[in-house]
Amino acid sequence: MSEQQQYVWKLKILTSAGQWKAFCEMLDYKIAMQQKKLEQSKDPVDIYHAQGSIYALRQMKLLKEEINGTTDNQ
Repeated sequence: MSEQQQYVWKLKILTSAGQWKAFCEMLDYKIAMQQKKLEQSKDPVDIYHAQGSIYALRQMKLLKEEINGTTDNQ
């Protein structure tokens, strides 16, 4: 079993309906906070950090599809 597959199996539990919904709600909250920071920032560095944070948080929301896709291809 590859290293990636080991992580996928450990994260599979997170993708259950109730836990995943709560996880996505938390991510949505954090995205909203970063968007607010982005709107209020004047310093380019702060803007880039907020943009990077939003991108990373949105990627985390795609984790379920990645996990399910990886386990389906085994």
